Amino acid sequence: MSELTERVLVLGGRFGGLTVAYNLKRLVGDLADIKLVDRNRVTHFRPGIPHIALGIRDPHEIEVDLARELPRKGISFEQALVREIEPSSNTVTIEKTDGSLVKERYDYLVIALGAHLAKERIKGAELGYSLCEVEDVTKLRERLSSFNGGSITIGSGVFYQGSNPKPKFPENYVPRADSACEGPIFEMSLMLHGLFKTKGVLNKTKITIYSPGEYLSDLSRKSREAVKEIYSQFGYTLVEKFVLKEITQNEVISEDGRKIQSDISIYKPPYEGHPVLKKLSGDLADDAGFVPTDLNMVSVKYENVYAVGDANAGSVPKLGYYAVRMGEIAAQHLANTLGVPTKIEKFQPTIFCVADNPLEGYGVAVADDTWYGGTLSKAEISPANHLKKELFTKYYVWTKGDMVLERYFASW
Repeated sequence: MSELTERVLVLGGRFGGLTVAYNLKRLVGDLADIKLVDRNRVTHFRPGIPHIALGIRDPHEIEVDLARELPRKGISFEQALVREIEPSSNTVTIEKTDGSLVKERYDYLVIALGAHLAKERIKGAELGYSLCEVEDVTKLRERLSSFNGGSITIGSGVFYQGSNPKPKFPENYVPRADSACEGPIFEMSLMLHGLFKTKGVLNKTKITIYSPGEYLSDLSRKSREAVKEIYSQFGYTLVEKFVLKEITQNEVISEDGRKIQSDISIYKPPYEGHPVLKKLSGDLADDAGFVPTDLNMVSVKYENVYAVGDANAGSVPKLGYYAVRMGEIAAQHLANTLGVPTKIEKFQPTIFCVADNPLEGYGVAVADDTWYGGTLSKAEISPANHLKKELFTKYYVWTKGDMVLERYFASW
């Protein structure tokens, strides 16, 4: 490696981190020595994780081996825990798999650590099934396979969003949110209808969806009413402003003491900033542990630090689509900084997602920017949307997480 080669350290190997690493390598080649650090050797296609619960997919079908695939693209990989970030000295302390602590020096840092899933905030969390983790949905699959009727709840924990310092985004780009993202809740509610219909226990099952605020508040009023109509047809109950506090063997309990019967409790844990970033609250991070940046994903405090995806304070809600778009923009900006003229695209928050219902052969595609002052509001039910989700999953696995065409998949 030349002494003139810049060291770029990427923390996190999901959508955001992989997008930065792959795109930057394409743009700058050997001008940068790119190293990605993740606590896991294997990463998964996160929108495919709920499908594991239905037996539609196995974990190995949606995984990418980072240690094998990244070096093939000229990107170094280290399986390690991030223990400390010291932006004033351009170092990151990592704990390697053998337990040793090592200080990694960088010229440029990209933070893509995601958010912390704060299960510890929920009493009895171990009695429920998180939609965010492969281990939990694998256990959920076993539980659902023997389910012959009863009560099921699906809901989201609170999003502990920061407020100070703020990102250098337009004010309307960073709305206040009660939940980090309720898309997976909506998708699971559709998939369970298909599962129980297939099993013949739909008429013996009561499903309740709950939200810490107004359900799917990031969508237009028209789209939310369309979802409520779907739930009415399904016979589902929707409970809003239900802040999850406790899970028991047969109930979920809110902070204000309300109880919902629940034989199987499926949930998204509360979201808060990564513990390493929370240590830097008021400096690199805001008061909740997320990194405020400008629209080029550059830290408002340190010009050689970028943040993308869930770790970025401006990512609201926490969407895979935003992680990829932020990763592309960060790579473009950093390429220019490294002397490679590159067009930097503009970050324009628009919610794109597909809620899949594979067992009934359709999906609901959503495109909406009304939360940010726009006028786009689409929610379309179609068998083609199920196909899109299938193709998107296969594309991720085939490219090993290189989402260079993600924007086209999102918008078609």
